[in-house]
Amino acid sequence: MRSVEKTGLWLTVMLAGVLAGCASMPGGESGVEPEVTEDGSMTAVEGSVAETPAKKIVEPLLRSSTLALAEARGDIDAAMADVRMAEARNMPQPEASSKLQQAREAVDAGDATLARKLAGEAGAHVRAALDGHYAGMAQQRVALLRDEYSGKMSSTQRMRLDSAQSALKAGQPEVALMLVNALVGEVAPDAIFKPPAASDGKLAQVTVREGDTLSAIAARPEVYGNANLWPLLLKANRDKLPRADKVPVGVELVIPRNASPEEIKEALAQAR
Repeated sequence: MRSVEKTGLWLTVMLAGVLAGCASMPGGESGVEPEVTEDGSMTAVEGSVAETPAKKIVEPLLRSSTLALAEARGDIDAAMADVRMAEARNMPQPEASSKLQQAREAVDAGDATLARKLAGEAGAHVRAALDGHYAGMAQQRVALLRDEYSGKMSSTQRMRLDSAQSALKAGQPEVALMLVNALVGEVAPDAIFKPPAASDGKLAQVTVREGDTLSAIAARPEVYGNANLWPLLLKANRDKLPRADKVPVGVELVIPRNASPEEIKEALAQAR
């Protein structure tokens, strides 16, 4: 609230100067609103112009500033909830946490615009990591049901499995995971799955979605976080990708995690 009070004080001082200049009209006429008395004479109403206009202007601005800061705090809280969710899944989020701390400092300084920008960036980063995690889990379960349990499923269950795979291709991994988890509970309740992500929260594989390119996939935080490392994906998935500029939707790409410094350097050079 200190920042809001400072903003309000600054606005009041500024407006007081403006209104002071408006208090007298050209030719020495007073800008004070006259009041007609019972005998028909007119008297000036003191303070009616000096106070009322300032109040009408300052109060809405203060309310707007307070609302913007409250919205920024809401964005920070929402992103922080996603950070906690990711951390609960063994995916630390130091970059997002740092941005959220900067966002809080921006709120304290009264800069709602910067705070919301930082909170949005942090939230997008964490959401991408969570989506990657959900996608990896959904991919494992879809593959298991298709490879080992397809013959045991009813036609309705197979249609539900198709829906889960369609959700994956549409970039809705959380929906896909919910759909396939329900099927696993019915068809393979005793199935055991290994975590699809490495200890740092990075994916070991990814399913190509509509509109994906190798550079877009490489740029994802849960993949490499660098679009120019797409040659690593191409090299590791040559059997699935005959052409670098054509990535089939639904294909599962392996994400190599042990590239040497020389391989990384070569990939960056090739991307340029």
